[in-house]
Amino acid sequence: MAGTPRMAKDERRQQLLDVAFAMIGEEGTDALTLARVAERAGVTKPIAYTHFGTRAGLLSALYRDYDDRQTEAMRAALAANARTLTDAVAIVAETYVDCTVSAGPEVSAIAAALSGSEELEDVLQACRQNFMEACRQAFAPFVDLHGPAGRATLIALIGVADALSAAAAARRISRALAIETLCRAMNGLLSHHKRAK
Repeated sequence: MAGTPRMAKDERRQQLLDVAFAMIGEEGTDALTLARVAERAGVTKPIAYTHFGTRAGLLSALYRDYDDRQTEAMRAALAANARTLTDAVAIVAETYVDCTVSAGPEVSAIAAALSGSEELEDVLQACRQNFMEACRQAFAPFVDLHGPAGRATLIALIGVADALSAAAAARRISRALAIETLCRAMNGLLSHHKRAK
């Protein structure tokens, strides 16, 4: 470990997250411990504990990292290309599916592990809430998703997006079919909320 190069704190944190993500892909979440992540990253255990505190903290950080990347990819694409509701729907669908597919089945394993306790479930719900708000903002120029009906629609959109993206990531359906089906579902749900012209 003496030969491990010094990194800035953010770089080290990202390195540890990358190592943990790779370990989940190879061995599943049950094998994930801070000690093993530190060993694989070539650092001492205290470094991993300083960054994440506990295994639950590591799992939370992994899911938040994925969620942040997904939301940022969507926002960047929307800012550049969303001129109509059809554009916005296509961008949200494509970025959601592509982020999940590129992350692979590891994200589903992390989400399942997060569902195991109330503390970790709170992380999942906070990430979903942030993504729902990003979707509300993305669609705001075209539809009104405020109030209970708007919230219910956003919950439905996330549920459909999760299911189709997970199926594409597991290769039960193609990426193209997942995106196409998600676009149809989103357009159908959003059609009830169009703003009056």
